[in-house]
Amino acid sequence: MKTRILLVMAILTPLAGWAVDPVPMDVKLGLWETTMTNQTDMSAVMPPEVLARLTPEQRAKMEGSMGRGGSRTTTTKHCVTKDTINEALSSANTSARQTCTRTFVTSTSTKQVIHMECTSGPIKSSGDVQIEVIDRENTKGSMVMTSGGGRGGNIKMEWATKWLGADCGDVGQKKN
Repeated sequence: MKTRILLVMAILTPLAGWAVDPVPMDVKLGLWETTMTNQTDMSAVMPPEVLARLTPEQRAKMEGSMGRGGSRTTTTKHCVTKDTINEALSSANTSARQTCTRTFVTSTSTKQVIHMECTSGPIKSSGDVQIEVIDRENTKGSMVMTSGGGRGGNIKMEWATKWLGADCGDVGQKKN
């Protein structure tokens, strides 16, 4: 019995180290383009009883203004630098509206699996993010989160990124 416990501890101990010291992904720095498909169940962000009181026009307007509900695909460009990679690897993400903690389940130069727990006021959400390096100029990823303070809403995202070049131009530059 003691041998089994020690064996499990020996296997799990390196995993605990990954949560503390994630490995940067092996990608090129510079300008990247991301195409993301986002599917959100509105019950994840709003109680069903509130949604039921909205007219179809009000619901459509709210979903449009919030960018939530249904499925949408967007394409954006962003600048990847050593600093942005280091920020992405930080173990917590906090803003004025939301606090998230991340646990790196897998962290290699070609694959990241991250478990997230987030709180935004009374709403809690949790889920997993997976990112895979196809090659140094292409990645793909997905995220599945369940949220809504026990209402069971889901947020699903899938994305693909491609490197456009070393020069970011004015993309991602801070404006004074």
